Amino acid sequence: MGAITYHVHCRILGSVIALLLHSGNSLAMFLAMRGDILKDPDIANLQATQFKYMTIWNVAFQMIYSVINLVCDIPLVLKVKEESSSMVYYLKYLRKYRKIFFGAVIFPTGVAVFIVFWPFYLYNRELIFPAFIDKALSHTSNQIMHTAILPITLWELLFLPRTKPSSHVLYLGHMAAIYISYLIVLFANYAERRTWPYPIFSQIYGTIYFPLIILALGVLYILLYLIQWPLTSLIYNTNSCAKTKKIR
Repeated sequence: MGAITYHVHCRILGSVIALLLHSGNSLAMFLAMRGDILKDPDIANLQATQFKYMTIWNVAFQMIYSVINLVCDIPLVLKVKEESSSMVYYLKYLRKYRKIFFGAVIFPTGVAVFIVFWPFYLYNRELIFPAFIDKALSHTSNQIMHTAILPITLWELLFLPRTKPSSHVLYLGHMAAIYISYLIVLFANYAERRTWPYPIFSQIYGTIYFPLIILALGVLYILLYLIQWPLTSLIYNTNSCAKTKKIR
Protein backbone atom coordinates (compact mmCIF):
# COMPACT_ATOMS: atom_id res chain seq x y z
CA MET A 1 0.00 0.00 0.00
CA GLY A 2 2.89 2.34 0.76
CA ALA A 3 4.31 1.93 -2.74
CA ILE A 4 0.87 2.59 -4.24
CA THR A 5 0.42 5.78 -2.21
CA TYR A 6 3.93 7.00 -3.04
CA HIS A 7 3.51 6.53 -6.79
CA VAL A 8 0.05 8.08 -6.84
CA HIS A 9 1.13 11.17 -4.91
CA CYS A 10 4.17 11.62 -7.14
CA ARG A 11 2.03 11.39 -10.26
CA ILE A 12 -0.43 13.94 -8.91
CA LEU A 13 2.43 16.29 -8.05
CA GLY A 14 3.89 15.94 -11.54
CA SER A 15 0.52 16.52 -13.19
CA VAL A 16 -0.24 19.63 -11.15
CA ILE A 17 3.18 21.11 -11.94
CA ALA A 18 2.81 20.28 -15.65
CA LEU A 19 -0.63 21.88 -15.80
CA LEU A 20 0.52 25.00 -13.97
CA LEU A 21 3.56 25.40 -16.22
CA HIS A 22 1.76 24.81 -19.50
CA SER A 23 -1.45 26.67 -18.72
CA GLY A 24 0.46 29.65 -17.33
CA ASN A 25 2.78 29.70 -20.31
CA SER A 26 -0.11 29.32 -22.75
CA LEU A 27 -1.81 32.34 -21.19
CA ALA A 28 1.43 34.33 -21.33
CA MET A 29 1.89 33.46 -25.01
CA PHE A 30 -1.72 34.36 -25.80
CA LEU A 31 -1.35 37.77 -24.17
CA ALA A 32 2.07 38.36 -25.76
CA MET A 33 0.75 37.94 -29.30
CA ARG A 34 -1.95 40.57 -29.16
CA GLY A 35 -2.15 44.25 -30.04
CA ASP A 36 0.47 46.31 -31.84
CA ILE A 37 3.04 43.52 -31.97
CA LEU A 38 0.90 41.86 -34.65
CA LYS A 39 1.84 44.71 -36.98
CA ASP A 40 5.12 42.86 -37.36
CA PRO A 41 4.43 40.45 -40.27
CA ASP A 42 6.69 37.75 -38.80
CA ILE A 43 4.84 37.79 -35.48
CA ALA A 44 1.49 37.92 -37.24
CA ASN A 45 2.43 34.82 -39.22
CA LEU A 46 3.65 33.12 -36.04
CA GLN A 47 0.38 33.87 -34.31
CA ALA A 48 -1.63 32.57 -37.26
CA THR A 49 0.34 29.33 -37.57
CA GLN A 50 1.10 28.57 -33.91
CA PHE A 51 -0.97 25.39 -33.94
CA LYS A 52 1.10 24.03 -36.85
CA TYR A 53 4.11 23.48 -34.56
CA MET A 54 4.73 20.05 -33.07
CA THR A 55 5.90 21.85 -29.93
CA ILE A 56 2.35 23.14 -29.39
CA TRP A 57 0.89 19.72 -30.13
CA ASN A 58 3.18 18.21 -27.52
CA VAL A 59 2.17 20.80 -24.93
CA ALA A 60 -1.48 20.01 -25.62
CA PHE A 61 -0.80 16.28 -25.26
CA GLN A 62 0.93 16.81 -21.92
CA MET A 63 -1.93 18.94 -20.62
CA ILE A 64 -4.53 16.36 -21.69
CA TYR A 65 -2.49 13.59 -20.10
CA SER A 66 -2.12 15.53 -16.85
CA VAL A 67 -5.90 15.92 -16.62
CA ILE A 68 -6.33 12.18 -17.25
CA ASN A 69 -3.78 11.50 -14.53
CA LEU A 70 -5.64 13.62 -11.99
CA VAL A 71 -8.98 12.02 -12.85
CA CYS A 72 -7.43 8.58 -12.41
CA ASP A 73 -5.42 9.25 -9.25
CA ILE A 74 -7.37 11.72 -7.10
CA PRO A 75 -10.04 9.11 -6.25
CA LEU A 76 -7.24 6.86 -4.96
CA VAL A 77 -5.95 9.58 -2.64
CA LEU A 78 -9.45 10.46 -1.45
CA LYS A 79 -10.14 6.74 -0.97
CA VAL A 80 -13.32 6.91 -2.99
CA LYS A 81 -15.08 3.56 -2.89
CA GLU A 82 -15.10 2.97 -6.60
CA GLU A 83 -16.68 -0.44 -6.31
CA SER A 84 -19.89 1.25 -5.17
CA SER A 85 -19.73 4.04 -7.71
CA SER A 86 -21.03 4.27 -11.25
CA MET A 87 -17.60 5.66 -12.16
CA VAL A 88 -15.79 2.37 -11.54
CA TYR A 89 -16.25 1.15 -15.11
CA TYR A 90 -14.96 4.37 -16.66
CA LEU A 91 -12.02 4.74 -14.28
CA LYS A 92 -10.95 1.16 -14.91
CA TYR A 93 -10.65 1.70 -18.64
CA LEU A 94 -9.33 5.23 -18.32
CA ARG A 95 -6.45 3.92 -16.20
CA LYS A 96 -5.71 1.31 -18.85
CA TYR A 97 -5.85 3.90 -21.60
CA ARG A 98 -3.59 6.24 -19.61
CA LYS A 99 -0.75 3.76 -20.03
CA ILE A 100 -1.39 3.47 -23.75
CA PHE A 101 -1.53 7.25 -24.14
CA PHE A 102 1.71 7.68 -22.23
CA GLY A 103 3.55 4.96 -24.13
CA ALA A 104 2.29 5.89 -27.58
CA VAL A 105 2.06 9.68 -27.33
CA ILE A 106 3.60 11.34 -24.27
CA PHE A 107 6.96 9.60 -24.10
CA PRO A 108 7.96 9.43 -27.80
CA THR A 109 6.55 12.87 -28.68
CA GLY A 110 7.95 14.71 -25.66
CA VAL A 111 11.43 13.22 -25.97
CA ALA A 112 11.45 13.71 -29.75
CA VAL A 113 10.61 17.42 -29.47
CA PHE A 114 13.39 17.90 -26.92
CA ILE A 115 16.16 16.05 -28.75
CA VAL A 116 15.30 17.46 -32.18
CA PHE A 117 14.83 21.07 -31.08
CA TRP A 118 17.95 21.73 -29.02
CA PRO A 119 20.69 20.51 -31.40
CA PHE A 120 19.22 22.63 -34.20
CA TYR A 121 18.71 25.59 -31.87
CA LEU A 122 22.30 25.46 -30.61
CA TYR A 123 23.75 24.95 -34.10
CA ASN A 124 21.68 27.63 -35.83
CA ARG A 125 18.47 28.75 -34.22
CA GLU A 126 17.28 30.33 -37.47
CA LEU A 127 16.61 26.82 -38.76
CA ILE A 128 13.99 26.05 -36.15
CA PHE A 129 13.27 28.99 -33.79
CA PRO A 130 14.21 32.29 -35.50
CA ALA A 131 15.35 35.22 -33.40
CA PHE A 132 12.30 37.32 -34.30
CA ILE A 133 10.23 35.03 -32.06
CA ASP A 134 11.97 36.61 -29.08
CA LYS A 135 9.96 39.77 -29.76
CA ALA A 136 6.86 37.91 -28.57
CA LEU A 137 7.97 34.92 -26.55
CA SER A 138 10.29 35.07 -23.57
CA HIS A 139 13.23 32.83 -22.82
CA THR A 140 11.13 31.31 -20.04
CA SER A 141 8.41 30.36 -22.50
CA ASN A 142 10.98 28.69 -24.70
CA GLN A 143 12.38 26.71 -21.77
CA ILE A 144 8.94 25.54 -20.66
CA MET A 145 7.98 24.37 -24.15
CA HIS A 146 11.30 22.76 -25.08
CA THR A 147 13.10 21.87 -21.84
CA ALA A 148 10.53 21.32 -19.08
CA ILE A 149 8.74 18.80 -21.29
CA LEU A 150 11.57 16.30 -20.77
CA PRO A 151 11.59 16.15 -16.94
CA ILE A 152 7.77 16.09 -17.02
CA THR A 153 7.96 13.03 -19.28
CA LEU A 154 10.73 11.29 -17.32
CA TRP A 155 8.94 11.94 -14.03
CA GLU A 156 5.93 10.06 -15.32
CA LEU A 157 8.15 7.28 -16.65
CA LEU A 158 9.49 6.82 -13.12
CA PHE A 159 6.14 6.81 -11.34
CA LEU A 160 3.78 5.05 -13.76
CA PRO A 161 4.42 1.32 -13.36
CA ARG A 162 3.98 -0.50 -16.67
CA THR A 163 5.11 -3.59 -18.52
CA LYS A 164 5.97 -4.08 -22.16
CA PRO A 165 2.74 -4.82 -24.04
CA SER A 166 2.26 -8.19 -25.70
CA SER A 167 1.13 -6.34 -28.84
CA HIS A 168 2.31 -2.95 -30.08
CA VAL A 169 -0.45 -2.51 -32.67
CA LEU A 170 -2.58 -0.13 -30.63
CA TYR A 171 0.45 1.95 -29.63
CA LEU A 172 1.82 2.17 -33.15
CA GLY A 173 -1.65 3.03 -34.41
CA HIS A 174 -1.71 6.10 -32.15
CA MET A 175 1.75 7.09 -33.34
CA ALA A 176 0.87 6.66 -37.00
CA ALA A 177 -2.24 8.80 -36.53
CA ILE A 178 -0.18 11.61 -34.98
CA TYR A 179 2.63 11.38 -37.55
CA ILE A 180 0.29 11.33 -40.56
CA SER A 181 -1.96 14.03 -39.12
CA TYR A 182 1.00 16.32 -38.57
CA LEU A 183 2.28 15.79 -42.11
CA ILE A 184 -1.17 16.67 -43.42
CA VAL A 185 -1.13 19.87 -41.35
CA LEU A 186 2.35 20.76 -42.61
CA PHE A 187 1.50 20.30 -46.27
CA ALA A 188 -1.89 21.99 -45.89
CA ASN A 189 -0.16 24.99 -44.33
CA TYR A 190 2.31 25.10 -47.23
CA ALA A 191 -0.50 24.85 -49.78
CA GLU A 192 -2.31 27.73 -48.08
CA ARG A 193 0.58 30.03 -47.18
CA ARG A 194 3.50 28.80 -49.27
CA THR A 195 5.59 28.68 -46.10
CA TRP A 196 6.64 26.04 -43.59
CA PRO A 197 6.39 26.50 -39.82
CA TYR A 198 10.04 25.53 -39.44
CA PRO A 199 12.49 27.49 -41.65
CA ILE A 200 14.68 24.41 -42.19
CA PHE A 201 11.92 22.95 -44.35
CA SER A 202 11.95 26.04 -46.56
CA GLN A 203 15.66 25.58 -47.14
CA ILE A 204 15.53 21.90 -48.05
CA TYR A 205 12.13 21.67 -49.77
CA GLY A 206 12.60 20.50 -53.34
CA THR A 207 15.79 18.60 -52.53
CA ILE A 208 16.41 14.98 -51.57
CA TYR A 209 16.99 16.13 -48.01
CA PHE A 210 13.33 17.01 -47.52
CA PRO A 211 11.92 13.46 -47.79
CA LEU A 212 14.99 12.13 -45.99
CA ILE A 213 14.45 14.33 -42.94
CA ILE A 214 10.73 13.47 -42.89
CA LEU A 215 11.70 9.78 -42.97
CA ALA A 216 14.40 10.28 -40.33
CA LEU A 217 11.94 11.94 -37.98
CA GLY A 218 9.57 9.01 -38.39
CA VAL A 219 12.35 6.52 -37.65
CA LEU A 220 13.41 8.53 -34.60
CA TYR A 221 9.81 8.55 -33.38
CA ILE A 222 9.66 4.75 -33.54
CA LEU A 223 13.07 4.32 -31.92
CA LEU A 224 12.07 6.51 -29.00
CA TYR A 225 8.93 4.47 -28.59
CA LEU A 226 10.97 1.26 -28.44
CA ILE A 227 13.58 2.69 -26.04
CA GLN A 228 11.01 3.26 -23.30
CA TRP A 229 10.41 -0.44 -22.73
CA PRO A 230 13.91 -1.46 -21.62
CA LEU A 231 13.96 1.72 -19.51
CA THR A 232 10.67 0.71 -17.91
CA SER A 233 11.95 -2.82 -17.25
CA LEU A 234 15.11 -1.37 -15.73
CA ILE A 235 13.15 0.92 -13.41
CA TYR A 236 10.81 -1.79 -12.20
CA ASN A 237 13.20 -4.70 -12.70
CA THR A 238 10.57 -6.89 -14.31
CA ASN A 239 9.16 -7.93 -17.66
CA SER A 240 6.12 -9.62 -16.20
CA CYS A 241 2.79 -8.23 -15.12
CA ALA A 242 3.12 -9.62 -11.60
CA LYS A 243 4.91 -6.71 -10.04
CA THR A 244 2.92 -3.90 -11.60
CA LYS A 245 -0.35 -5.41 -10.47
CA LYS A 246 0.69 -4.38 -6.96
CA ILE A 247 1.21 -0.76 -7.91
CA ARG A 248 -1.29 1.37 -9.79
